[in-house]
Amino acid sequence: MAIKINDVRVRRIKMPRVDPAWRTSSYAANAVEGFILEVIANGTVGIGGTAAHPSNITGDELEAQLNGPVRDILMGADVYAGGSLREALKAADLHTRASIAADLALYDLLGKLANLPCYVLLGGRLRPHVTVVRMVGIKPPAELQATVGELVRQGLTHFKVKIGTGLGEDVARIRALRDAFGNTIWIGVDGNGAYTTDQAIELSKALEPYQVGLIEQPIDYRDLDGLVRITAASPIPIMADQCVEDVESALALCQRRAAHVVSIKATKMGFLDECRRVTEVCHAFGIRVHIGGSAVPAVVDVAAAHLAASLPGIDNESEVGEFQAVQGDPLRGATIRNGRMELGTTPGWGLTLAGW
Repeated sequence: MAIKINDVRVRRIKMPRVDPAWRTSSYAANAVEGFILEVIANGTVGIGGTAAHPSNITGDELEAQLNGPVRDILMGADVYAGGSLREALKAADLHTRASIAADLALYDLLGKLANLPCYVLLGGRLRPHVTVVRMVGIKPPAELQATVGELVRQGLTHFKVKIGTGLGEDVARIRALRDAFGNTIWIGVDGNGAYTTDQAIELSKALEPYQVGLIEQPIDYRDLDGLVRITAASPIPIMADQCVEDVESALALCQRRAAHVVSIKATKMGFLDECRRVTEVCHAFGIRVHIGGSAVPAVVDVAAAHLAASLPGIDNESEVGEFQAVQGDPLRGATIRNGRMELGTTPGWGLTLAGW
């Protein structure tokens, strides 16, 4: 028997960053425009979420898509027709940051109706928790040490450090972290396209003594030729991000061996199933997969953790803790202990809305 969606609610939330001085080599932001999407059927509420991004889509544009085509597609639809709904969302030519909110809400709604956590719907979990990587913005070495030190006191051990102000300064940042924390922490770096190809190769060799786990997108993501050169020359794994947004772009990158690792993000690919498909393509070519992230409401990070827990062969560390980098998120239930996102048995994503 069909169960029809009888209401769709969109809530916009201003989420100030815990670090108001947050910046990368490509943008700076002291707050995030977040959105919660509620999809209701027979009194059961499915929760999805997303956020605007300075480099991708404004809050106003995102809100218009959620209140327009997303609402139109979902209203009155059968909850059990998830495949057809997702095809309709794809055909609507939405931004991926709009379609992911609907995708996550539909999963949560179905999980609650079935009384199952969403990782079961994704194939079943392979691990009960996911190691959290937290991002740290560009900072002078002393400030970087202090920021990472506070996160270490919270139990975190894995960090992706934003770089891109020049070889000397970037190496000094990572040296300062190794001086302060030794090998007790995992370090990856993200250049956000700030380097040229030759500079990126030099950077990789200069960082080699500091046990850096990966270098993300050191050059412009559109320069696949440059990425091929860096990947062949770098002693540190090179991770592609913006240049892989779907199966087609993943295949193009893999065929050219333009990275050692690919970052998959729910907000970048628009659907969890697309994340899975990209993972399978990358693994077919022997290329590693890393779960990436950005500052978002908790539901996006929790969903990424459920996905990470259900995917075989992906990197152990995942960027599923950035909801803690912002304030004002009304979602409750995401649990990070000792640097790991824990997955329970609560139906759906296991989250509730507080104060609404």
